[in-house]
Amino acid sequence: MSKELREKTAREIVSLISRKEVSAREVVASFLAQIEALNPSVNAVCTLNEGALADADATDRRISAGEAPRPLEGVPFVVKDILPVKGMRTTYGSEIFRDNIADVDVIAVERLRAAGAIVIGKSNTPEFAHDVNTSNRIFGLTRNPLNLNVTAGGSSGGTGAAIAGDMVPIGLGTDLGGSIRIPASYCGISGIRPSPGRVPVYPSDFGWDTLVEHVHGPMARTVADTGLVLSVLAGPDDRDPTSLPAPLCDYGAVANTPLDLKGRRVAYTPDINGLMPVDTQVRELTHKAALAFEALGCSVEEASFDPADLREIIAGTRGFGMVARYADWLDVHSDRMTSQLIGQVSDALKLDVRTITKAERLRTKYWHRVREFLERFDYLLTPTIGAPPFRLDQPLPTEVGGRPVARYYDVFFGTYAFSVVGVPAMSIPCGYTREGLPVGLQIIGRRLREDLVLGAAAAYANACPQHFARRPPSPEPITPPSAELVTPGMRLG
Repeated sequence: MSKELREKTAREIVSLISRKEVSAREVVASFLAQIEALNPSVNAVCTLNEGALADADATDRRISAGEAPRPLEGVPFVVKDILPVKGMRTTYGSEIFRDNIADVDVIAVERLRAAGAIVIGKSNTPEFAHDVNTSNRIFGLTRNPLNLNVTAGGSSGGTGAAIAGDMVPIGLGTDLGGSIRIPASYCGISGIRPSPGRVPVYPSDFGWDTLVEHVHGPMARTVADTGLVLSVLAGPDDRDPTSLPAPLCDYGAVANTPLDLKGRRVAYTPDINGLMPVDTQVRELTHKAALAFEALGCSVEEASFDPADLREIIAGTRGFGMVARYADWLDVHSDRMTSQLIGQVSDALKLDVRTITKAERLRTKYWHRVREFLERFDYLLTPTIGAPPFRLDQPLPTEVGGRPVARYYDVFFGTYAFSVVGVPAMSIPCGYTREGLPVGLQIIGRRLREDLVLGAAAAYANACPQHFARRPPSPEPITPPSAELVTPGMRLG
């Protein structure tokens, strides 16, 4: 029964517990056993919740007493280790906070717990969540459970790997430039970057999180579970002055019911007008996904807006945030920080205020180009990332699709292109390369319309269930990470 339980969706787990066909303790114990078996090789879960079984027992007492089941009753989840969980070690992936114990739950954890979900542990992250490969000085490297020699992505790589490895059915990530969508793509699961303010953020040093916002959001194996978790997370909270009013629909219901897409206008671009270098197989698989939308009755056209100035926009807006959050730490703790973070903060400190304000003016013009484009189309489809997950036992690639690239990180522009304007964007699996590596399709919707993005993703999942099916891990033996693998973080200078 253990393996069967681990393969259940969050919805199915809630149903089983509600009908008393299985206990919450059995569910949590099953996932803890999977963590014990798989985590030593994957390293997705960095800290276990020692009270998880006690929390499960409390759930069982509620159900035995006849209390109504809550939306996520008894469902285990992991929390990215930059999000505080009261009473648990929260390191932010940084030596600076190696022994930090949180004294409060972040709102997202607070809401999931109130909905009946059970924290099973913290998931690994690069230092302060600022790299596309999940590794840090405290816990080390996270591997991809589908192939232990490739990256799980970042910065929510621990959450992505935990879900892909059946250590939990759902988890929490955060996304600035793509940190939910990148590991979702690399691990063959689903994840959405909601509109800023859709999921309130607290505690935070920056109540208004000026310029490009960090958002908290759900990751799950299925589209339906992603929407279910978002339905619990969404809604206003005055502790976050930027939080949005309650949504007008139930995201869980929307994500569980394929949307009728007949007549919808869909744009597809493999490279965002040449901005993003794209691997040949990624291009082929995402093009097939676009054709699947056509088969669902959509009018699909290959088209893109003008992404001019995006590099300068990212440099200015990201630089502002890097200085605000980490410059003081760099002054005092540079000997305890990773080279990736030091490099990014050092680059940011070279920017002047005029450069940052120019970036914001350019972003405004960029927004109007995106807005006008999305007035013509209901959705935009892109590859989530321009290349499959890179290998850990080799240096970072220097070419994509057979063409040399000056900056490999340009393959991640597909996610950041939509972070800077705050529109909802979701990654869902759309197939595997000939080497068995997952590829993600990104669905971008109009401002504040997570419901339509989830509905389109549900329609695609219903039409192409093969892309959401579990796959056995690669039999390839584990090899040590390359000493020449250097991931510099998003450096644009």
